[in-house]
Amino acid sequence: MRSFDFEGGVCVIRGPNGSGKSTFLGILAGLIKPSEGEVRVFDKDPYIENIKGMIGFVGHKTFLFEDLSGYDNWRFFGKFDKNLADILEISHILSRPVRTYSRGERVKLSIGIEISRRKNFYYFWMNLFPLWMKKSRIILSENLKKIKSAIITAHGEIPIKPDLEYKLR
Repeated sequence: MRSFDFEGGVCVIRGPNGSGKSTFLGILAGLIKPSEGEVRVFDKDPYIENIKGMIGFVGHKTFLFEDLSGYDNWRFFGKFDKNLADILEISHILSRPVRTYSRGERVKLSIGIEISRRKNFYYFWMNLFPLWMKKSRIILSENLKKIKSAIITAHGEIPIKPDLEYKLR
């Protein structure tokens, strides 16, 4: 990607495996240093200046504490939201240690935690969303209205209409 300018709303970046979607999110989150060019998020270099408190991020890795329960992880990282846990259909597993969760359950928990933190900007890796498309539509439509900006990466279709869309090859 040579140029990317995003002022707000919901942006979707689509592309096949290996097209750079996850790398792009990692660079925007300050987790990966770009090999060339300049990146600015909130007028800061995300790799040098700490923007992590300003953004919500759900990527390939969930960064959850494996030995804590889902509920304890949610309380540690965010403000527990029973309604959101019910919509995500994870209320019944929250007392179990996260190490017993499936990949999809970990992603659902991570998305619930991040949305409950009420950030102004979110980065979502959405390749698992088709596994629970109906619920993801409810979660995204209800919560993205409250969020100023979100960048979502996906292989294919997502359950909402974006304001801006980029396709990577």
